[in-house]
Amino acid sequence: MKNIVPFALAASIATVWPASAFAIERNDPALEQYLNEAGITVEELENYLDYEGYSLDEFDSVDELRRELGEPLTEENLAQLLAKHGLTEQQLRQMLIDNGEMEEAQAITDVFLFYNDLEEYIELFKHYSVPITDETLAAFLNERGMTKEELIALLDRHGESLADYHSIGELKDIVDYYQNLTPLTEETLNEFLREIGMTKTQLEKLLSKNGDSLDHYATVEELSEAVIDYLLPDLDELGLTDAELEKLYTHFESLNMEDPQFAKKMEEIGQRLEAIGAYDFTSMTELSPTQIAEIADVWTDLLSTFQLEAKFYLTKDGEKKPLSLSTLLTMESANGYDLLVEIYSTDGERLADFVVTEEMFASDLFDEIGKDLQQGGQAAKIEKVVKPATPKPLKRTEAGAKLPKTASPYAAYILFGLAFIGTGAFLVRFRQGAEAK
Repeated sequence: MKNIVPFALAASIATVWPASAFAIERNDPALEQYLNEAGITVEELENYLDYEGYSLDEFDSVDELRRELGEPLTEENLAQLLAKHGLTEQQLRQMLIDNGEMEEAQAITDVFLFYNDLEEYIELFKHYSVPITDETLAAFLNERGMTKEELIALLDRHGESLADYHSIGELKDIVDYYQNLTPLTEETLNEFLREIGMTKTQLEKLLSKNGDSLDHYATVEELSEAVIDYLLPDLDELGLTDAELEKLYTHFESLNMEDPQFAKKMEEIGQRLEAIGAYDFTSMTELSPTQIAEIADVWTDLLSTFQLEAKFYLTKDGEKKPLSLSTLLTMESANGYDLLVEIYSTDGERLADFVVTEEMFASDLFDEIGKDLQQGGQAAKIEKVVKPATPKPLKRTEAGAKLPKTASPYAAYILFGLAFIGTGAFLVRFRQGAEAK
């Protein structure tokens, strides 16, 4: 147990909290004026930002917020925006309706409250509505100062082709992404290895274990993405469905991790986990009641901080017996039962569940999960130190697909892994107790 609980959390805490602890006060007079201009409440602004992938706490000042969103949208500056982009109001309405951003009966100024926000959508949709033809491709290449052969070669280096893209918007995004990546050279590879604390031998071993090699990578960022994938926990072994993972991801996205109190709480939990890591024992029977209570309390606080709750049940032949965490920690045998673990949000929404069978107790599943989670902190560190200049674009597959402004879902998976550490550790101890019998 000594090496199971604290490993990733202490390493990751420093990498997932925002650098700035300053945020706009809700009673700031400048914010009140901005809200009055837009004709909305602070709660409505927060809901609006949340839909757009932001949080009010991400902004240090109202001036910064105003620069991001622009002036409140009015009929007057809407007309100026339409003239700037050579659109009629009906053309814009149809563009937004076709892309799922508004309904037929809605007014543009009811859906989009701020000038910059609407202009961003216009620029986005205009590009995505332009198909790739000989004429539009020629104009794009001329704008970029590229030849068609150079474009094809760029895509080919990354295992793609022109046929993979259907609009100028998609093509623009991927070219921007690839052109801003860092070429993988001996020098940049060594710098990457120094930053993530890994030797070249360790890297090659990790890649080889996953049927991969350095020869497959042309840029540091793409190598980094692959390494993170290989280090993250393989939650598929627990039978979590795509729907459950999506619920968990959505839940973590909803957390206000910009709140300084969140970071403070996690730091405290990290310190307590480090103290638990100093316990020197091979069986739960070697721990005092106080130590067992501390393990249970830290696990509960960890879940509470992530606004999660866990329920445990022993199940067999349709029977379902509730089990407390304290009882689980001190049990030495499953007595032929399976263990059902249900994960809920604190609002009562069931997010996921999984069953640990007798066969799984007898396997090395949780030892492997423990090893994977140990690597979660390193994955978080890599994501922190190696970031592309622009996020890798998502291909649009249907009208109205929302393009996220937030980062990749790696952080959510890592956070889930951290919250899952306690369960994995406890179940390892539970399984070992059962085997002893």
